[in-house]
Amino acid sequence: MRKILISSAVAVLLLTGCGEDKKVTTEVAKVTEPAKAEMAKAAESTTSVVKEATTDVKDTVMKAATELKTTVSEAATKVVDNTTAVVKETTASVVETAKTAMATGSTDSKEMANSSVTAVTQKAVEVKDTAKEAVAASVEKAKETTTAAVSATVEKTKEAVSSVAESATAKVASTVAAVTATKEATTEKAEAVKTETVAKVAAAAPSINAKVLFGACAACHGQNGEKAALGKSQIIQGWDKAKVIAALNGYKDGSYGGVMKGVMKGQVVTKSDAEIDALAEFISNL
Repeated sequence: MRKILISSAVAVLLLTGCGEDKKVTTEVAKVTEPAKAEMAKAAESTTSVVKEATTDVKDTVMKAATELKTTVSEAATKVVDNTTAVVKETTASVVETAKTAMATGSTDSKEMANSSVTAVTQKAVEVKDTAKEAVAASVEKAKETTTAAVSATVEKTKEAVSSVAESATAKVASTVAAVTATKEATTEKAEAVKTETVAKVAAAAPSINAKVLFGACAACHGQNGEKAALGKSQIIQGWDKAKVIAALNGYKDGSYGGVMKGVMKGQVVTKSDAEIDALAEFISNL
């Protein structure tokens, strides 16, 4: 009967432990699922932000390149137009100078023409230099605009990624704390259930009456263990607990005993460890 009760207690404890372990796993899974979803969402958001930033940078560079091309084209057109105008102006001036020289009979017409040509050349150089400066200024402005746009886009991307990372980190930290709290609470509950179960099993199990057990021994060993059983055994009165336990376990497993070995094995083979312990305690106090 006692063996059945002990086996039942062990089974209850095992089932309780397994049930609580499953509860812990289930609770932890419930808490960690949102964290997994949040991490996936954070990764998706980061990828989206990077893609948008890449597109912005590409668009900015393309826009700057188009603007630069337009500026250079406009500057080149302006150079051609200005140079053409100067040439026309100078040609007209040379013609007028020649006419005047011929009308007045001046001999300095060649010098006047050369002077006009020099002026035209100088004017053309000035127009060319001005156009170069305009193109250089446009290129520099385009570079500054592009650099500023790219820097702003990179900074925006960094801030967005940092924000996503901070949000994900906070969520993970919160989840870890929740998992820890859930696991601790469930573990405490499991321990409480185990303790309560052990207490109930212990309360339900009948106590061992060592004096009643010794009644079967007293028939041969005497009420105080002062006799040699059947005139053949050792007198057990005065034995300490350890010696009694060793002898009884030896009889039980067949590793101990002399002429009384067969008789004693039949007496102790059905005894539990708890009964042997209680019986040894009783005998050691005789």
